[in-house]
Amino acid sequence: MKKLIHPYGRHFADIFKKKRAKISKLLKNIEIHHIGSTAVPNLGGKGIIDIMIGIKSWEELENTTKKLKTIGFKHVDFKEKGRVFLSEAEESKPGNAHIHIVKIGGKAYKELLFFRNYLRENKKEAKKLFNFKLKWAKETGENRIRYGRLKAIYVKNILVKNQ
Repeated sequence: MKKLIHPYGRHFADIFKKKRAKISKLLKNIEIHHIGSTAVPNLGGKGIIDIMIGIKSWEELENTTKKLKTIGFKHVDFKEKGRVFLSEAEESKPGNAHIHIVKIGGKAYKELLFFRNYLRENKKEAKKLFNFKLKWAKETGENRIRYGRLKAIYVKNILVKNQ
């Protein structure tokens, strides 16, 4: 069985910088942010480099996804409201990147940045979340879907602090 949760790695920031440079050459007039666990020092997680791309309007989406596919982001998921998801691999592993395309100023944009910043500023909360992640992974038998449901409840409780 693959291990679901991994300790934080300082190399995650370097991977993000390389991916950002590649994306920046391809796409203009967008915002690129490092989000997720790998963007929070000392917060372990699945080891996936989550990248948020902010676009000014949804009219830019088709061209943006088309260009991202040319650099290896193949798997597109349009299911989430207010966010389009792309990944490099169908089954991600530590070091892979996921892209979340959101509209600048939209709900998903604000929530993703708030959650990341909240954990960066509250080291005790980040440590608490990491301990929960370890517990949830064990409780769910490393099942990503069941783990994700538990984490979603936690995230929702943190986002309430932004209202």
